Amino acid sequence: MIEQEQEAEMIRDEILNAAHQRFRTFGYGKTTMAEIAEDVNMSAANLYRYFHNKQDIAAACADQCMADLHTLLKNVINLPDLNATQRLHMFVQTAMRYYYEMSHDTPRLNELVESIAHNHPRIIHQRNQKIESLMAAILKQGIEEDEFQVDDVSTTARAVTKAIVMFSTPIFMPLYTLDQFEKMAVDVVALIIKGLRKSN
Repeated sequence: MIEQEQEAEMIRDEILNAAHQRFRTFGYGKTTMAEIAEDVNMSAANLYRYFHNKQDIAAACADQCMADLHTLLKNVINLPDLNATQRLHMFVQTAMRYYYEMSHDTPRLNELVESIAHNHPRIIHQRNQKIESLMAAILKQGIEEDEFQVDDVSTTARAVTKAIVMFSTPIFMPLYTLDQFEKMAVDVVALIIKGLRKSN
């Protein structure tokens, strides 16, 4: 039974890798289930044993990407010897670089994101909740180290996350160079930190 589950998981991963490559090369709209099935040497009928439709495959791809991002951002939270200000800067820069690189590696990413937002909004909401939770950890550090003055950690984490949303939204990525984005991120975070700092 365990071997069967492991084999099914391997096949699912193979399907997702093939789908991701198709989405990246041809776009979500021009990719068909039959083409994905052909790429993994199976019939379209067999493919439907693993995913109900293309939307489900797209959602699974998005879940993978969000898990990768969450791991990167969690690593920032766990880095030693950083104060809250440094951690917040690194947090935003890490998220921004992840989306920037993914956007340039996958030029048709916006088409996929639009489909996810329309058909599986829970993925977007879950991503935001996870980022807010990690942001709250940074704020708590700032409070504990007498660096930030925050009355309501959850509300502030949500507001800060909304303030940096530009740096995790693929549609903006083609508009600027990486250097320009990094400079904007530094400026925005500096302004946020100014508002979070304890007044003397």
